[in-house]
Amino acid sequence: MKTRISEGNPFGYNRYGFLWEALNMIGFPKVHLDYGCYDGKVINKLNETGVISKGIGVDINNDIIAEHSKDMCNDIKLQAINANERLPFDCNTFDSASILDVIEHVQNQEFILKELRRVIKPNAILIMTVPKKHLFSFLDMGNFKFRFPKIHRMYYIKKHSLEKYNQRYTKCKNGLFGDIDNTKMWHQHFSCKEIETILKKCGFETILFDGMGLFHRPLGLINYFLPIKFGKIFELDSKIFNSANLFCIAKKI
Repeated sequence: MKTRISEGNPFGYNRYGFLWEALNMIGFPKVHLDYGCYDGKVINKLNETGVISKGIGVDINNDIIAEHSKDMCNDIKLQAINANERLPFDCNTFDSASILDVIEHVQNQEFILKELRRVIKPNAILIMTVPKKHLFSFLDMGNFKFRFPKIHRMYYIKKHSLEKYNQRYTKCKNGLFGDIDNTKMWHQHFSCKEIETILKKCGFETILFDGMGLFHRPLGLINYFLPIKFGKIFELDSKIFNSANLFCIAKKI
């Protein structure tokens, strides 16, 4: 990771640390939108550490939003959305937006990015992270369930339960197969050129690329089957290399 992590950054060398540094770089109080916020802990921490003044986190997971909304700071709100509908905000509402590890899961990528462009102010920044195409992309455990569905089913049921497997992969709640759009069924990886192209098509100018890691995929493969902790190795890999995940800052044009 090329981006230097400041002493006050609470996240470290990962996509959230990159987001924190990008927002801190703007240097003025701002209203932020986090698309795909899940439980809202990240946007809440952004507010607690002062890099945003107010924020809204949106996610398609209604249950998670309902469960964690009460835990947010006064200036942070969580809101459930439908991924195939327009965002419930006026044009030019937000000073910045983030979409971290989201578009690789969905089919309607351009629609979502255009919606984010619509609701942020002129010249506002978008921070986006995705898996990057690199040497070990083929080892992505996010695609294990698509490459080897029978083995995945057997392993998941043994590790969790048949009930949890059915909840996550049969009922496809919120239109997701696990965490992937059930019309997409693939955990996509991107090159810098592909991200630059889609962002330009959606009305953004790319101003910075970064990334983290190199050995995340093989380490993740080992960790999936064996109870081995790679915390220190993951941290060092994230800090030294920038190939496993792609980070981007773009400006609305």
